[in-house]
Amino acid sequence: MPELPTGTVTLLFSDIDGSTALLSRIGKRYGAALSAQRALMRSAIAAHRGQELGTEGDSFYVAFGSAADALACCVAAQRALQTHRWPDGAALRVRMGMHSGEPTRHEDAYVGMDVHRAARIAASAHGGQVVLSEATQLLVQTSLPAGVSLRDLGWHRFKDIEAAEHIYQVVVPDLESEFPALKALSTVTSLPLPATPLIGRETELEVLRGEILQPGTRLVTLTGTGGVGKTRLALALAAALEKHFRNGVYFVSLATVGNDDVMWKTLADDLGVTGQLPAAELVADYLRDRQCLLVLDNLEQLAGAPGVVADLLTGAPGLVVLATSRRPLHLAGEHEWPVPQLGLPGDSSADAVAASAAAQLFAQHAAMVRPGFAVTEANAADVAAICRRLDGLPLAIELAAARVRLLTPAALHARLGQALSLGQATAGRPSRQLTLRQTIAWSYDLLDDHQAEAFRRIGVFAGGCDLPALAAVALADRPEPADPLTVAADLLDLSLVTVAAGTDGEPRVGMLETIRDYATERLEQAGELDEIKRRHAEYYAVFAERLKENVSGAGHLPYLDRLEAEHDNIRAALTWSLDETGAADGYSGHIESGLRLAQVLGPFWDQHGHIAEARHWLSRAVALTGDQPSAAQARMTHWLADVYLRQGELPAAAAMFELNLAVCRSIGDRVQEARTLNSLANCYQESDLDHARSLYEQSMTISRELGRPRLSVRLANLGHLEIRAGNLDRATELLQEALELEQRDGRVPGIAHALESLATASLCASRPTEAWDRIASARDYIITSGDVILLAQTLELAAAIAADLGQRLAAARLMGAADGIRRQTGMPRSGADDTLLERFLGPARAAGLPAEWEAGMAAGRDLTRQQAAALLPASGSAAPAGLSPPGQAGQVPEARSR
Repeated sequence: MPELPTGTVTLLFSDIDGSTALLSRIGKRYGAALSAQRALMRSAIAAHRGQELGTEGDSFYVAFGSAADALACCVAAQRALQTHRWPDGAALRVRMGMHSGEPTRHEDAYVGMDVHRAARIAASAHGGQVVLSEATQLLVQTSLPAGVSLRDLGWHRFKDIEAAEHIYQVVVPDLESEFPALKALSTVTSLPLPATPLIGRETELEVLRGEILQPGTRLVTLTGTGGVGKTRLALALAAALEKHFRNGVYFVSLATVGNDDVMWKTLADDLGVTGQLPAAELVADYLRDRQCLLVLDNLEQLAGAPGVVADLLTGAPGLVVLATSRRPLHLAGEHEWPVPQLGLPGDSSADAVAASAAAQLFAQHAAMVRPGFAVTEANAADVAAICRRLDGLPLAIELAAARVRLLTPAALHARLGQALSLGQATAGRPSRQLTLRQTIAWSYDLLDDHQAEAFRRIGVFAGGCDLPALAAVALADRPEPADPLTVAADLLDLSLVTVAAGTDGEPRVGMLETIRDYATERLEQAGELDEIKRRHAEYYAVFAERLKENVSGAGHLPYLDRLEAEHDNIRAALTWSLDETGAADGYSGHIESGLRLAQVLGPFWDQHGHIAEARHWLSRAVALTGDQPSAAQARMTHWLADVYLRQGELPAAAAMFELNLAVCRSIGDRVQEARTLNSLANCYQESDLDHARSLYEQSMTISRELGRPRLSVRLANLGHLEIRAGNLDRATELLQEALELEQRDGRVPGIAHALESLATASLCASRPTEAWDRIASARDYIITSGDVILLAQTLELAAAIAADLGQRLAAARLMGAADGIRRQTGMPRSGADDTLLERFLGPARAAGLPAEWEAGMAAGRDLTRQQAAALLPASGSAAPAGLSPPGQAGQVPEARSR
């Protein structure tokens, strides 16, 4: 056998695409076809100095010392295969893929990732197609055969290969060159799926695609009036560019964001990055070395948006930003691209009208409310007139087309012409914006007084509202009771609102942001803006207060979900009452609602991972309470201290708890005093066990005096302390009492915490099988509690048990799953917990190869929360002789992703 090539080697893999279907078609003649294919391939391989390393069935594995030889071989082979006369006229189509690298020599072949890359690249191709990696492209680009070129297919991900690959296709003039998308894994993307196809933007898409792919382009801003279609064009453009960004394409909607802090938080949420650092640092760290396209939608209302975008681009050299805004950002290097209106009909003939983009959009939306609608000779002139009258603005056309449900195009044209008065332009308003405004105004003017009033008031909601909220805020002062569903249906008929199913299955009423802007402007003109904002804030304060008592008991998850569904409204209420007021008179009407919200949202912020927001609002609320001690101040300083504790800032947490304790004692609130003593003790669990024990005991004494409110929490915390102190019998006694109290009260999270703590005591007492059984009995409680930190803690404990039982790789995977959850939530382990875990995990980690442990950890980190929860043992399961694969340990409800 000739000596194998050394150094840089180009590997070629090929096989017949659709060989099974071909066998079914030509039957016994398949053997002859296969032999012919092998002969043609081997002739090309030999002619271009290739070395055949393996043949199995219809596949070839070949090595070349020259990338140019490998490419020439593929071209020759494809030409020979195409011109060969196959049995029964069948088309035998071979796919080929190449990659160049320095694979490791092993016996009579090669091993290593370069071999796997070449095989994966070849498997992604279609019959008749030749594809190659960027590594091969760089070697052959200056020595291509005459007439042969390379087509950039963009970045693609392949199974079991972490980094994306830049793939090219060989294009030969006399061979087929158009193929479907490669059969590779999709690129990471978070683009919403539009409800309808994009119409009339082919030219814009092509030009913008070329502009963004130009070297040096970092920022493109789509500008134009509201309703011109900036967002829709940006989505289509981003989808077309997905394969060109190896680390993904992300869409971030900022329509309801009002300040820089929330913008950074929204970016972090949409990118899926969390941690202890401020959101701006987390986002910067995540994007720093990535090649991404970031679509930032609706920036015009954010005064600080240019600064945020500038920071993003400075900190991430591989980042490209595609922004939509009604005005440019005025940043260096910005490519502003005004989005034009849709093309209008050249004349009023049916063919000309049907060919125009504006009329196509009109027909598309008209057919949605009147099935079968189309442009005809009878209606073409009216459709053309409507589109011209609306200046080709997509949103205006969609609003008008919705009326086809009731009106013919002729009747619609007549009413539209009467309603719009372009002669009454507001000074300084662009004509395009005027047209859209008048279109919305026309729909608004068709409303009766009560409908118009409801429309204006719905504009105060951020992110929409459910029917009870609509009734309380928009309809409460009606002389006669009004059905909110009927009101929503009337406004929906005019496309002034949207109605979708909420998380509870009930209708949720929303508005496009452009229409919402118009509604709030009308609300201000009517002199109602401040009053309705006050009513809105009061409603959500009451809403949150009513749900507060349900977020820690049985069946609490739906209540947390309801708060999450209204989070934008809650933010809007807090912004109006705490950030926008500037009032100096203490508890003004503005501040009151914000303080009520801040007092009751702690459990929601905590369990759903909104820790940074909790810190912002609680800091603001505490500052507004002044120096006078009060129950409100006591509650808010406690939650703020708890935020510090969650973020690992123990000195700041202890100082705030001390302040809180002084307030509680000043106002004589013994229940809150007991709670604060317990929380203050948590600050000293790592540094001073005796002081922490004394504080827990003081808290328990007060709780017993008051009839045992929340005594179980103090028992459980003291039980944890005794575990750390080595007093395991005392710890078990305390934790068992805590469990009985939680079971009596039916508090699911408390039951779960108590069982998990008892399992910890069993493990520390050298009873790992008993500890495993305790986790198994707590599994359902832990999953249904909705507490992601409890899930992480239990996974860590399970890892320690597995390690103690000799299952080191299972322990690594469990620990990795817990680590992934903690990274997502930004809540670190305490030093004491680290010490306890290291006692069991340290020996297991050292007992084998470090690479095996790291691989197990990495596999665990990649799991979703649902898959991580499935690792926990079910009741009655055996000790972990091997963990079940994700999804095979029973059906687990998907935990909420934060």
